Amino acid sequence: MQIYIRVNEGCAEQPLLLWDSLWDAEAGEADWALAGPSERLNRGGLSATAPLATAVALCLFTDKRAPAELEAGNPGPAGFPPRLDDGDPRGWWGDGIDVRSEEGEAALGSHLWLLERAPLTERTAELAKLYATEALAPLIAQQACARVDVSADFDAIAGRLDLTVDLYGRDGANVYSQRFAVYWRNLER
Repeated sequence: MQIYIRVNEGCAEQPLLLWDSLWDAEAGEADWALAGPSERLNRGGLSATAPLATAVALCLFTDKRAPAELEAGNPGPAGFPPRLDDGDPRGWWGDGIDVRSEEGEAALGSHLWLLERAPLTERTAELAKLYATEALAPLIAQQACARVDVSADFDAIAGRLDLTVDLYGRDGANVYSQRFAVYWRNLER
């Protein structure tokens, strides 16, 4: 996945980028937004003014293909039951065709989906932080930001795991901060 950001935001007209996927904290999902009247080049279309927020949503909440060992039927991470009981390793088909690691590209998405059936414990929170950090690494490799900080906090009683993502520019300034509330559902069969 290649991350595109405008190099001179607000200075000159730029070509339209990927439309925004804006996080809705109440719904717990990302959605597209209509372009506002100030988006001269995109009137009547979808908004394309928040490429960093869009990149974070795509990196975290697109399902990355399961590791090969899970496809082979081995146990999931830390002994959690694999989420491949339906045989679907998920992932984006384009990653099987063209991932240019020399350009900072990586397979799209995260393995957060593998934790859907895991018990809500400290270990699950650690894995969520690890998976989120791994998924956001292309933003550093492609110089969209200089540093990524992720924290994961869980409340087993409320059945809730919160991920907090902060991105920092080369000057050390915080360029993005978002808390994602993930409601855990231990699926019963």
